[in-house]
Amino acid sequence: SNGENEEIKPHPKHEFEIIVCHGNVIRFFACRALQIPPEAWLRLCTFNCSLTYLTIRPTGSVSCRMLGDIGHLGLANSTFSGHPGFNW
Repeated sequence: SNGENEEIKPHPKHEFEIIVCHGNVIRFFACRALQIPPEAWLRLCTFNCSLTYLTIRPTGSVSCRMLGDIGHLGLANSTFSGHPGFNW
């Protein structure tokens, strides 16, 4: 086969939405997406400038891949409620 007549199959469509907001909103949104009581956000911790990654599948199932991850920051750049590093 020379490749000219081969059918090119499209890749599944993936969509990404980036939301930049306060950590409280992220925690509340994560609880709602995971279908756990929204007041559970008070028991979750997200550092400033952290990453949260939720996957929503076509079936509607949701999984939390990361919540409050700060692996992209050095210790000197990580803060929580104005306190540097893990001294909170």
